[in-house]
Amino acid sequence: MRKRYSRSGQWVLDGVDLTLEPGMTTVIVAGNGIGKSTLLRIVAGASMPTGGRVTDRPRTIGYVPERAPAAIRMTARQYLAHIGRMRGLSSAETGARTNELAERLRLVPGPDVPIAALSKGNGQKVAVIQALLKRPELLVVDEPATGLDAPARAELAALMTEAEQDGAQILLSAHESAVPTGRLYRLTDGKLVPESLRGMRISLRPARPGLRAADLAAEILLEEPGRVVVRTEDADTFLLRALADGWSLVEAVS
Repeated sequence: MRKRYSRSGQWVLDGVDLTLEPGMTTVIVAGNGIGKSTLLRIVAGASMPTGGRVTDRPRTIGYVPERAPAAIRMTARQYLAHIGRMRGLSSAETGARTNELAERLRLVPGPDVPIAALSKGNGQKVAVIQALLKRPELLVVDEPATGLDAPARAELAALMTEAEQDGAQILLSAHESAVPTGRLYRLTDGKLVPESLRGMRISLRPARPGLRAADLAAEILLEEPGRVVVRTEDADTFLLRALADGWSLVEAVS
């Protein structure tokens, strides 16, 4: 698969070949402007490739963009009711699922407030809710930690785990940080390069005050202001917990 935005422009994606498996999470790691959001939009069906194609895309897709639309006059509940109708849910099903997810993600002050009046973080929670209103066969999440507080990040991780257990294909992207519970790829020069996180030295930085390196369930190799380096044999589980607790991944080196 290939993608560029003008006929004479550079290729953003150049020969990407990716297979998503049911019940498995795939994580794409790359810096800003490398093309990871472009790849996710193509997989989700929100954009078309310049060359190549996406095959066997499931019918029920949940897509959480990196930045949720903010200038929406409808309340969150009205917006989600519209999304529910588009996905073939009854009003009762949509209402019940909206209430469940709003409570789990701690949407404040609740779903009956105009989206335009919500904070960035709570607007992002609405984006998560719309993606999960109907249990997806394919869940695509661009930068899962963007704008979310620590409890919401932990709940999103739990919701993604539930979707994975239900057999969903899950694709995540991250800017040098991730929730790598499955396969990990680095996007570089328009191509995907597989990486392994097991047995790695992992460098973290605290994303909120009050975090202590001593609370990390891993061997601490280095601790200095703003950075901790650890070693763990189960990086998947370790990073899932560290992200939920408020840490950010700086680097993972084998």
